[in-house]
Amino acid sequence: MSEPIESTSAAPRLHHAASSYYSAIARLALVEAHIPFTPVALDIHRRMSQFDPSYVRINPNMTVPALELADRTLTDSRDIVLHALRGRDDDETRRWLDLHCAFPVDELTFSWLLGWNPLARRFVPRSLAAAEARLRGLAAQHPDLADLYLRRADVFAARRSTFDPAAVAALWDRRRADALALLDTLERSLADGRAVLAPPVYGPADVVWTVFLARMRFVRLGDEIAARPALARYAASMLERLSFRTADVWDRIKVLGLVKQVL
Repeated sequence: MSEPIESTSAAPRLHHAASSYYSAIARLALVEAHIPFTPVALDIHRRMSQFDPSYVRINPNMTVPALELADRTLTDSRDIVLHALRGRDDDETRRWLDLHCAFPVDELTFSWLLGWNPLARRFVPRSLAAAEARLRGLAAQHPDLADLYLRRADVFAARRSTFDPAAVAALWDRRRADALALLDTLERSLADGRAVLAPPVYGPADVVWTVFLARMRFVRLGDEIAARPALARYAASMLERLSFRTADVWDRIKVLGLVKQVL
């Protein structure tokens, strides 16, 4: 079992957002590896702090998480996991990481949210449009970062099309089917009774798929986990680890957590 971490001034700085799926992966990996870190919370919703020029110079991708080390900055959650849990990048682990990375979890999350909540169907498109507009404005204000801002603005323009409320039901159907196929893959692999995905010890594969299973519960697919006996056993074991609570992995919408993040 992992023990709670304590931040120190000499520790790596983790730029993250409480509600962010990939931030949760980074936090869980660092906690499991007993690596102290200094958390730097970003408001990626109302204030869009990930677009601030100071952060863009840390992470040109304008995403979370970003882990500032003494000699470099890691801006991909997969890289952070492999850095934290070093020496556990065997072929089986890489196969599980590749499978996870290929799944568009944001499309699953937002298609569910838009279908579930009428307010989200109004708020999300406006938020995406506001983000695109802000990025284009920042490109004009900061010529040295203009290319980065414009490329990111194009990403948000594409998201406006992807998350069009009129098409979101079909998107949810596709991503839900894809997610259930992944649960079936996990069930088949775990049917031999293994305690971790890439034996003999807990490793990077368990980190990313623990957060994935939490997201399944987040989008109200927890019954699908329970319907698969080997997966249900594994999920219970992973979600009961102290690290899961310490890393604040969200498996449901935390209204107070979102308010706290924004404020």
